[in-house]
Amino acid sequence: MRAPLVPVTVAFAVGILLARQAGCEPRLLVVAGALGAAAALSASRRSLLGLLIVWCGAGALRAMAWEAHPSARLIDQLTDEPQAVRLHGIVRDDPVDGIGLDEAAGQIAVIEMLHQRTPDGWRPLAGRVRTTLADAAGRVAYGDEVLVEGQWSSVPAPGNPGQYDARAALARRHVHGLLRVRPHDGVAKLESGRGARWLTALFGVRHRWEQLIDEAFAPRDVGLLRSLLLGQRVALEERLREAFVETGTVHLLVISGFNVGLVAWLLELALRLGGVPWWLRLALIAAGLGGYCVLSGAQPPVVRATLMAWLVLGAMALDRVISWFNILAAAALAILWANPSQLGDPGFQLSFGAVLSLLLFAGGAGRRLEAAFSLLRPAWLRRYLALGLGTTAAVWVGLSAVLARYFGIVSPVSMLANLLLAPLVTLLVWIGTAVLALGTGFDAIVRWSGWLLEGLLEATVRCVLWCHAMPWGSWHVGQPGLPLLLGYYALLACSVRWRRRGLRPGRILLVWTAGLALWSWSAAARGVAQSRWLTVDVLDVGHGDSIVIRTPRGATLLVDAGSEEAGRFRVLPFLRRAGIRSLEALLLTHSDADHLGGAEVLLEELSVARLLTNGARGDTLSARRLQRLADEQGIAQAVAAAGARLSLDSGVTIEVLHPPPGLVPGVEADSNDNSVVLNVTKGSASILLTGDIEEAGLAWLMGWVVLRGVHVLKVPHHGSRLGAIGERFFEAARPCAAILSVGRAHQLPAEETVQALRRAGATLYSTREDGAVTIRTDGRRVEVKTFLVGTFRAMPEDCGS
Repeated sequence: MRAPLVPVTVAFAVGILLARQAGCEPRLLVVAGALGAAAALSASRRSLLGLLIVWCGAGALRAMAWEAHPSARLIDQLTDEPQAVRLHGIVRDDPVDGIGLDEAAGQIAVIEMLHQRTPDGWRPLAGRVRTTLADAAGRVAYGDEVLVEGQWSSVPAPGNPGQYDARAALARRHVHGLLRVRPHDGVAKLESGRGARWLTALFGVRHRWEQLIDEAFAPRDVGLLRSLLLGQRVALEERLREAFVETGTVHLLVISGFNVGLVAWLLELALRLGGVPWWLRLALIAAGLGGYCVLSGAQPPVVRATLMAWLVLGAMALDRVISWFNILAAAALAILWANPSQLGDPGFQLSFGAVLSLLLFAGGAGRRLEAAFSLLRPAWLRRYLALGLGTTAAVWVGLSAVLARYFGIVSPVSMLANLLLAPLVTLLVWIGTAVLALGTGFDAIVRWSGWLLEGLLEATVRCVLWCHAMPWGSWHVGQPGLPLLLGYYALLACSVRWRRRGLRPGRILLVWTAGLALWSWSAAARGVAQSRWLTVDVLDVGHGDSIVIRTPRGATLLVDAGSEEAGRFRVLPFLRRAGIRSLEALLLTHSDADHLGGAEVLLEELSVARLLTNGARGDTLSARRLQRLADEQGIAQAVAAAGARLSLDSGVTIEVLHPPPGLVPGVEADSNDNSVVLNVTKGSASILLTGDIEEAGLAWLMGWVVLRGVHVLKVPHHGSRLGAIGERFFEAARPCAAILSVGRAHQLPAEETVQALRRAGATLYSTREDGAVTIRTDGRRVEVKTFLVGTFRAMPEDCGS
């Protein structure tokens, strides 16, 4: 067998999946492993199967050992609500500035805890927490032993479809908690240098490089250079960041195999010119790549690429024939043994998927393209075009379905963009790394060569923006289902096998046509099945509101957009995952930041036909920016006042019940009591959306509208106290289901509101506890599901009567 590690690695990965999904019993795994070992030692044909069973059991046991790590016990001590705490620990990573990440200022560091302060004194504690330190609280460095006080909490799980799973990402690093050290909290440094000395030295070089970049370049160039040369996640202009994402070139902003290969090539060239013997060159290249890995933050993509490079260098040192499939399998096996949770990491899947795509498709595509370009001169240009187009096409074919699954985007323009940007980024990495290395001891070199790097950066930016401006260069698509994903790769695998066996391309094309027809028919059938449902999604946006209404004919109304952060990281991913690229209307119930803040992001990213408000012009910075953006885009604007109806679908009625024309008398225009209230009905089913309305607004609403029993109520103002008028309102509405849109702070919902809803007979759902809540109705039946449960449950037939 030319690649014996491939089936071994596959068996190991299957074992990890079994442990994660099926919850295998350890004793059964030991028995199965023993039987497999016995079969492997036999001289029969069953020996290979037995060996694979052994490796499958090893994968499952390794995954169980990872899950049982002592640090995971920290989860049992943490709650969703932040709690005050005092901890003693050691900083275990190189802290980064919070600006441009998810914090406004300060540092972000991982602290390995040693002790926790309790009323009985200090007690031992194991685990790691991701710590956000405000500037005023003090700054820390790698290896510092510290005492910190602040508030800690569990890592929130994703609450919406399409939302990034920060809990899983941190758990892959054995980080299971969050700690916020506020300006009035304290950080006391007990001792420095508790980390590895060689890491401290390398981090010192990295900080020196950061300083050189910050001092010599403009802010935009600083962000790009830090991304390209140091692998840091920094703030970029939103337009530029979006251009890299939608042209499929965002991987160039993350140090990965591309950068590692360039550095290895640069080291090989320099050492060869210096006359270094081949065996010493291999050792020095391996050491240089290890140092580069640490300098770039030892992020998973560069660790994977460095490991693969070490394996190749080791095979060369041992004078072995290099089997690329074996190298790929060995790297995957080593990474999964060290950290089995990496199997679920999209970065792991994309990294190895890209290399596998190159091995399977790039060679044949490159040869055919070079033959097609045979008349092109000079020869180096012909070879470059064939190689560049062949490799980018291979990766696009191999990963387009996975990218659509994870990110909801397909970018055909990525083939052209990568072809144009590859030489620019190659020069940037080569020249930039060399300049920083030399500038470590003589910073004038950075200033003298700054014009060259600035010119390359400008060319890179113009190139990516030009590709981004191409029509039909990328499409935002809904998340493809697992059957479609499996079908695509089954067809791809069969095509490779058939092609190698000499099957004619025409017949392979016929099979793909049949597969496309089957997908089209299934999509059409699914569309028909969905066309009878009115769907309302109450999203988990923390403390705030965002509600997506989708009619049977596919029209979409978004009611509120959450905060700015929620709009970007929760609402927009949900809409893209659902394949929603345009809104018939965006309705903002009032101008509070937790309802309006995310609207600006959505107007920039989506096509919005109408903007509806309660008529009160907000005076906040967010409200003014939103108004200016709506005016610039020429979006039609209107006031939603009591008595109005929104026409989206002939079978759905959306009636505005509140506020009255001219707003509620006697209250401030920007008051919660002027929130827009909607009654959404289809057939006999009704859903009442109440925004942040409070006592004064409820009194006017109940005097204007005769409330009857409703099926679903979105509870006013996140479940705040509403007094006697609130209890009368709940009693009049008699909802079968009541949805609380609440976050982890603000101590909501109020207990008296919860009890009043229960007395009214409502089943309670909370976005904090249940994630996004989805209601659908065909006009007769009403069904509810939550993101955490994932299956629809029908309400009683007499509901709402």
